[in-house]
Amino acid sequence: MAAPLEIRNSASGKILPALGPFIIGGIFGFGALQGMASGADGGHVLWIALLGLACLGLGASIARGAFDTSVKVTLDGRGFRDTRAGDVLVPWNKVRSVRLAAGGKGAAMLNFELTEEPPDAIRYSSANAFGLMPFGKTTVHMEISSLDVHGQDMVDAVKTFAPHVVVRR
Repeated sequence: MAAPLEIRNSASGKILPALGPFIIGGIFGFGALQGMASGADGGHVLWIALLGLACLGLGASIARGAFDTSVKVTLDGRGFRDTRAGDVLVPWNKVRSVRLAAGGKGAAMLNFELTEEPPDAIRYSSANAFGLMPFGKTTVHMEISSLDVHGQDMVDAVKTFAPHVVVRR
């Protein structure tokens, strides 16, 4: 039996998306400093400074995932598990097909078509924006662009662990 595939966050998949909020926060911060220096109304300067802090906080929140070394997704002989959404094992006998859906600019999703509705822990997870997302009645989307593995490597692992699962193109 093949060793389980344990997948973690990708540092670049977390740092690069955080750059935008950091830059915007810096621009707002610079604007607040200029406003203070020119004697602008304190209320307006405060709002600009608060927007800058909010953007910097968002950037820090996104970037902190780059330093999280815990396992996010596991594929093994029993099934797959995504700790980002529900942390529930989906056995291979409930998976009908898998499809790698690559969007533009490196975005990627792995779509699992299940034989039944996904478990409630996946459907009602508060972290669905970052892990498994139910779509329709029996399809689950797994966001993989922020992980440290290529989508094709995950498809190959599914072929190894569950040869009965149909790979769609």
